[in-house]
Amino acid sequence: MIEEGLARPDLPPPRPARHPWVFAVLYFPMGVMIGYPSVALGYLGNRAGLPVSVTAAIVGMSFFPHSFKFLWAPLGDYTLTRKRWYVMAATMMAAGILALSVTPLTVRSVPILSGLVLLCNLAGTFVAFATEGLLAHNTTSATRGRAGGWFQSGNQLGQTAGGGLGLLLMKHLPQTWMAGATLGAVVLACSTCLLLLEEPPRPMPGGSVGERARDAARELLSVIRSRGGRIGLLLATLPIGTGAAQFLFGSLGPEWHARADTVSFVLGAGGGVAIVAGCLVGGALAGRMAAARAYALSCAIGAVAALLTAISPRTAAGFAAATLFYTFVLGLCTATLTGMVLDIIGEGAAATKINLFFAMNTLFGLAMLRLDGAVHDRWATNGMLITEFAIGAFSLAVFLVLASRIRGVERAPLQPVGYHS
Repeated sequence: MIEEGLARPDLPPPRPARHPWVFAVLYFPMGVMIGYPSVALGYLGNRAGLPVSVTAAIVGMSFFPHSFKFLWAPLGDYTLTRKRWYVMAATMMAAGILALSVTPLTVRSVPILSGLVLLCNLAGTFVAFATEGLLAHNTTSATRGRAGGWFQSGNQLGQTAGGGLGLLLMKHLPQTWMAGATLGAVVLACSTCLLLLEEPPRPMPGGSVGERARDAARELLSVIRSRGGRIGLLLATLPIGTGAAQFLFGSLGPEWHARADTVSFVLGAGGGVAIVAGCLVGGALAGRMAAARAYALSCAIGAVAALLTAISPRTAAGFAAATLFYTFVLGLCTATLTGMVLDIIGEGAAATKINLFFAMNTLFGLAMLRLDGAVHDRWATNGMLITEFAIGAFSLAVFLVLASRIRGVERAPLQPVGYHS
């Protein structure tokens, strides 16, 4: 991929996006495919009598493709056009949402639901690759930070407002397939923003598969060998900042005596506002201190948020206050993680390198989600939240001990991908 400032003189400069909100819209579908199972299916599964651990297993399939997506991210960097990948993936996601809406929530249907969630999120990884590549090409060094904030806002809105919208539609439309069709249409409509962006030139258009694979590996190794990259990977792989419990709040609503409409609002529109606010505050925080330090601080606040949720009053108001604060802090963590990654990766093979960090963070988020579900079944909700707090505090202590001992080389400036001498 050609980054701003590295473009060849015989290629036209990238056309700036009219407004960075387009990246929020384009990234929204990927968030939907995480939020819809956790909020809508989570709440309805609880009403159907499914154990929280079973719901956690279904929701956990949302994370699995994102845990390893850096392995196939080079496909997004080096093969089809970004826009073509986006349209193909969005179409598959819309069909999957419709299928999820017509599949009954029973113990017997759990394997089917899990498979559908897995396939939809596999498609979601290609929506991510395409959006990341388009963002890098259609922005400049002066506008990339702001665009990155909007980018993460779209993801988080999809996980909160998108999931809440799915639950609201399923509760109030006459047939469940109508909810799936409506949400699927929203996902497809997001692709219209592709018309506002310029397609990046394909890197190494004449290169063989082996040459492209070696180029992607070289870009990844340049990050892993650096001290900043190693510190960033350590932080990204620790089980902190993932907000894992948030993905079970749809199942826990009845424990706080919160009705379906309250849950859909708090985890939907209200949660969307809270997480966007968290992203904005997190961006400001990352601008005032070292990116890795800002992320570690946000994760510490996240551990405190889990503890505050555990002691919140078991009322609808208590549910709203606790979950909105928890969601706000998740926005802090997401924004500062993104700032840390952008500060580390340099230029070239953007989707491949970005997704190494995001995938590691998601992998350990999946582990925390499964642990939360298992601990809840054994020690109830408070046990789950206190465990999340304790693990967060212990992990941050481990980071403080190890960070000063990490060594690495300084990365040399990278050449543009596809134009090596």
